[in-house]
Amino acid sequence: NEMSSPLKDVVVRQTLPSDKQVLMDMVNEVYDSCESHLWIKDHERLTASQFDAHHDKKELFVAVDTENNIVGCVRMSDVDGNGRELSMLAVRPEFRSRGIGRKLVDFVIESTKNANCDFVSVEILFPTHQSDPWKDRLKIWYTSIGFQFVQDVNFDDSFNDDAKLLVTDATISVYKMYLK
Repeated sequence: NEMSSPLKDVVVRQTLPSDKQVLMDMVNEVYDSCESHLWIKDHERLTASQFDAHHDKKELFVAVDTENNIVGCVRMSDVDGNGRELSMLAVRPEFRSRGIGRKLVDFVIESTKNANCDFVSVEILFPTHQSDPWKDRLKIWYTSIGFQFVQDVNFDDSFNDDAKLLVTDATISVYKMYLK
């Protein structure tokens, strides 16, 4: 099956200003497909002003194929305690299960090691009072590549501004990969 074979020759690079609309569309489509039950209608995971802020801080990276088509993305940002956070990992649905997410995560891990940081963290948002097969799969995947569960945090306590956009109680599971 060609669709499940690894996509060869994918390169990870920093975003360009010209990536803005394509990246916003992709990220919002991906997050809408797996998180729409958590947020108010028409919630955007990546807005134009957020793209601009993340791009200006050089935090956004895209995976591109040989024709420079964006097939995935990740955000990498500095966090307290000499670490980096991996967030906004997204892969176009038609390119899932082909190694792109792993390539983006590996890029963050290697960049973090090269910056002499101590850890990479990732946060997974999930509904508090119901099961979520997609989020359960993510937790298993991150654990399988070396992340360790650290703690659960109530979303309301950590993200007051965004909490009002939720339609259900949510919890964040924090995972870390220790590099030293």
